Amino acid sequence: MIPKINGLGRSFAGVAAYCLHDAPEPADRRPRTSERVGWADTRNLATFQPERAARLMAATARAAPDLKRLAGVARTGRKLAKPVLHYSLSWAQDEAPDKGEMSRAVDESLEALGLVGHEALIVAHEDTEHPHVHVIANRVDPETGKAATLDNSKLQLSRWAEGYEREQGRIRCERRVENNERRREGREVVRGPSGRPRHWARVRREGMQPGRARRARKPRREDQVDMEAWRYGEADAWETVSGGRERNFRNLETRARKEWADLHKRQEEMRQRLDRESRTVLGRLRIWQLDRSLRELAGAIRGREDLVEGWREDLDRYHRDERAELGKAHGERAREIERGWGKFYRNRLVEAERRAWSVRETMREREREQARERERGRTITRIVVPRPPRPRGPERGGGGFER
Repeated sequence: MIPKINGLGRSFAGVAAYCLHDAPEPADRRPRTSERVGWADTRNLATFQPERAARLMAATARAAPDLKRLAGVARTGRKLAKPVLHYSLSWAQDEAPDKGEMSRAVDESLEALGLVGHEALIVAHEDTEHPHVHVIANRVDPETGKAATLDNSKLQLSRWAEGYEREQGRIRCERRVENNERRREGREVVRGPSGRPRHWARVRREGMQPGRARRARKPRREDQVDMEAWRYGEADAWETVSGGRERNFRNLETRARKEWADLHKRQEEMRQRLDRESRTVLGRLRIWQLDRSLRELAGAIRGREDLVEGWREDLDRYHRDERAELGKAHGERAREIERGWGKFYRNRLVEAERRAWSVRETMREREREQARERERGRTITRIVVPRPPRPRGPERGGGGFER
């Protein structure tokens, strides 16, 4: 098992295009074929279509501030510049892992990196002698909007790969075992060459061609229509969430203000009542018999008859506990509002994705129908219509028809 982190990046679409297609020829505008792709899968995404996964992950990365607000996370720190993590897992040439084994290894590697619950696109390639998968992961947590730090990610993957080979019953990379042992002992490790990916030189060379980057960035018409439908659905969902969330918190604030006022009033009345009743034995007995919630407090007061002001400390402690409970209840209600609208927002994003896909399919069907109409038109023009016979004039014999 050889894990390799290709690095962090800014564009989900760019790395997804590389993984989901064959390398384009220099004269091509964009990759056309996908023969090297064995299979593709997604994690924690509202789609199983790999072509749409990159867009959904990009949308999640752009919505990170809104997700933080919904989750009640402080919006601190700089804006995440590189939300894309791209790495690969490679097996030996004599190994033949199936899709289930590859998927299990990917899930374990994501767990080792602390990316459980994060969005990911998995693409298996079959263009080399050794089986391997590419993993495109979103560093932004779709629940909280926080970015994974990925500290010591290479070391974490190295330790995971060693454990994976031990689980398989065969150590294939002895140097990795030795280096991990050296790290545990605090000694210097033996580092191998860190080469660029094989396609790096070709990418650099083709990237120098005039206009190639501009043509690659220009989307197809169906992609534009698809994205417009998605943006409309996402904007409509966020508008609904923002308005509903604001109304809920405004109602919660009004209710909380009333509950706090009632609590302070009740506590002040309790203080005055205890001040009156605690001065006599009969008064303390009435408190004990009539108000169950004050029995413990009255007992504490009875034990402090020799201290004129001693009961006030117990009362203050009792009132602090009440205020803490009320504050805790209000905080839980606020979190319920955030969770509810967060779930609603994610469900609406799923609906927006489905509508966008429906729009795209409708457009494709329309284009197919137009192609069929054009084909029928060309077929009609190829039909030879026989000319009607023309009558012959008197100079040509008259009285007959010319064929």
